[in-house]
Amino acid sequence: MIAVLGTKVVTGAPAERAVLISDLHVGTDGDRVLGALDAAIAVAHEQADALLVLGDLFDSYVCRGQIHVGVWRDVAARFRAAATAGLRVVVLVGNRDFLLGEEFVRASGAELVTGGYRLLLGGVDTLLVHGDELCQNDLPYQRAKRWLRHPITRWIARRLPVSWARRAAEKARRKSQAVIHSGDQTRFLPSARAMAAVFGVGMQRLIFGHIHRHARGPFQAGVYHVLPAFDAEGVGLVVNGHDWRPVSFRSGPDQAVADAVDMPPECDWSA
Repeated sequence: MIAVLGTKVVTGAPAERAVLISDLHVGTDGDRVLGALDAAIAVAHEQADALLVLGDLFDSYVCRGQIHVGVWRDVAARFRAAATAGLRVVVLVGNRDFLLGEEFVRASGAELVTGGYRLLLGGVDTLLVHGDELCQNDLPYQRAKRWLRHPITRWIARRLPVSWARRAAEKARRKSQAVIHSGDQTRFLPSARAMAAVFGVGMQRLIFGHIHRHARGPFQAGVYHVLPAFDAEGVGLVVNGHDWRPVSFRSGPDQAVADAVDMPPECDWSA
């Protein structure tokens, strides 16, 4: 096992064909994102070996009891049905749902990854991360991340009653929004030194989300692809061997549809 920017990286089985999505932010009412998720699952069944979710599946997830209620239960049931039908489902935790645990694995049948995930994807040595570890200049978040993910904090949070957990998540969300809209906005971009650290360990391709923008381009000797927030337009990535296509997922009259979208521009970096 290796670590990149403090994130432990596990190695997964190769996948020649896959559907990748990130930042669904499924909220308490589900919203329209569940329709796009259903379409992505259906396309993955038809065209891929694996569905790879790169973090922030949920808008919030705090305690173990949430898996038994509401959208948390409903999304897990969708993944369970997909896994039972033979689809490999891999879910990375994000900054909003890093408290996902074994109860989610049992309910969903998914493989849960608490850090980075390295695999041969379409024959290419690829690293998947949520992306928050790349934003090294977002110092308030990086400081908060250390204590929020401390084992004692996790132990307490995961045992809260669901009603308390939801109130705590809403309070944290309001505070986060206030911080996001203040100060230098470039701090939310991945830093060039973080990108160099990733490709410095020999990765050929890096795929991440978190920053809620769609981007793609070269970096040093490798290539990166940034997945946009799935809850915005249902946009993800379909990999079939050497063919890597960004698409928009939607439910058609008779079947799920994956519409091609334009290749995105390159990403900006913070210093």
